[in-house]
Amino acid sequence: MKGTVTIPRQLTQGAELVIVRRQEYERLRRDLAEVQDTLAKIRRGEQEYRAGKTRVIRSLSELRR
Repeated sequence: MKGTVTIPRQLTQGAELVIVRRQEYERLRRDLAEVQDTLAKIRRGEQEYRAGKTRVIRSLSELRR
């Protein structure tokens, strides 16, 4: 078996549980934190766009203006 073991439902009263190595669990937590941070930034950007606080640029040189 590689990485995960599924616990029988009889032992968990119907809930599905999965055992993962601590290293994998920590990696998944870090990844989740990064995804949540990214989604929060996207939401903020969308709100600013709808509020007219953004501008459209066609090249990087337009950023200096």
